[in-house]
Amino acid sequence: MQAQRKYRLHWKQWLWGIPLGLLAIWQWTLFSNMIRQLFLGFLVMLAALPLMNFLEKRVSTGWAATLAMAGLSVGAGLFLLLLIPPLVGQARQIGSALPGLYRQVGEILEQAEAWLQRNGVAVDQRMRESLLEKGEGLLSDTAGSLTKRLGGVAGGIGRWMLAPVFAFYLLRDRRRVADWLLSLLPTGRREMTVRIVREMGRESVGYLRGQLLVSLAVGGFTGLGLLLCGVPSWLLLGLLMGILELIPYVGPFLGGVLVALFAWPGGWSRMLWSLGVVVLVQQLEGGMLSPQLMSETTRLHPIVVLLCVMAGGAAGGVAGVLLAIPAVLCVRAALRVIQLKRLEEQFEET
Repeated sequence: MQAQRKYRLHWKQWLWGIPLGLLAIWQWTLFSNMIRQLFLGFLVMLAALPLMNFLEKRVSTGWAATLAMAGLSVGAGLFLLLLIPPLVGQARQIGSALPGLYRQVGEILEQAEAWLQRNGVAVDQRMRESLLEKGEGLLSDTAGSLTKRLGGVAGGIGRWMLAPVFAFYLLRDRRRVADWLLSLLPTGRREMTVRIVREMGRESVGYLRGQLLVSLAVGGFTGLGLLLCGVPSWLLLGLLMGILELIPYVGPFLGGVLVALFAWPGGWSRMLWSLGVVVLVQQLEGGMLSPQLMSETTRLHPIVVLLCVMAGGAAGGVAGVLLAIPAVLCVRAALRVIQLKRLEEQFEET
């Protein structure tokens, strides 16, 4: 009789999901915006959580959440105020330098075409002109888009101002929210669910934190090296290298191509020195940074990583690429806990 009452209570609790699901279908745009806001607030909460855990041992939970969010907001604000103006300036420099870069590419193509013709290989003139026109349009669109995006970062921040508010309440009431979510599950499933969530959080948060530290180090070292090489857009290229470092294997290669492209107007010497900086930083990342900052338990085989990146890109674009590895780590952690639970039950039976 007691088990039957628990079963009914469980389904009564889950029945609340029916009107929520219908509301989500009816107002999908509003619902998806709310989910994005909550997800961004959750990410901000994760960023403030180490400071929150430190402060919570000394002051009350409410004060700890307030001080943690205030410290994080002040640090992020100062970082953006210092970073955005030079980034916008360097993006404009790149945009103004793109026509000259395009002319240099055209000259090299003409030299290559002449070399091919001297060796008896004919080149279709219409195809060449079509490719050059498409390349010119792509470079112009890229420069304009890059400048516009960097210039509109400050305006776009206003649309996400609610994220710190969500993060504050998630920090302050995270244990209460966790208990409420746990109460929605049947009593017999709660222990297993807690173990799975803890293992998933340990692996995914450990991976994300380590990957962010590696990206920060790669971006900083690359930007410093490019500054020493005399590359005008060193800050922007360093930032791009740090962001592309989040995409395993493929990202650093794309970043190296960008560095070579924008260091090229300074001559072959500057371009080779810049590529040398990229190679040196990548060797440092592979030999020292990743082994020190990334846990061995979060490592995946390179083939698995590449397949995950491809699948994530096909499913969700850039966001899918960035979240593919944490998703696989969460699935692996859940399967590990389930397998350990089965082994424990078999051991108890014997």
